[in-house]
Amino acid sequence: MKRVSFMLAMGIGFWLSMTSWLLAMDPVKGHDHAAGLGVQIHHSSVDGFRLDYYLLRLENRKMEHLMVVISGPDGKPVAEAKVGFLVTGPDGSRQKVMTMPMKEGLGGDVDFGAKGAYRVKTKAVFGDKKLFDEFSYEVK
Repeated sequence: MKRVSFMLAMGIGFWLSMTSWLLAMDPVKGHDHAAGLGVQIHHSSVDGFRLDYYLLRLENRKMEHLMVVISGPDGKPVAEAKVGFLVTGPDGSRQKVMTMPMKEGLGGDVDFGAKGAYRVKTKAVFGDKKLFDEFSYEVK
């Protein structure tokens, strides 16, 4: 009986230690946004929704990560959205980027390598709602 109790206690202890270890792991390795969302480059309101744009510089990559966080009129984040960016560079070149869900919002890789003014157009679709936004971002 003592042996069974000991084995049961060891099993529970092992399970608890593994559970806490797994919960502490970041499932998006290489995209750790726990330190922050990056630098906020723009925010706007469209049809009562707030769109906050952030730029993250990722280590060992030429490109930056453009992220948008969409908040509803109630202030709660909109997580289930499909978002695309159309970025026009200073030389007229275009980048089409479909975002992927991140912890805080939706983001995708964008090349802001050349100096000058960029035009960023955003289309967000969720439920029966479509949001369109546009802004300029300058790289100095």
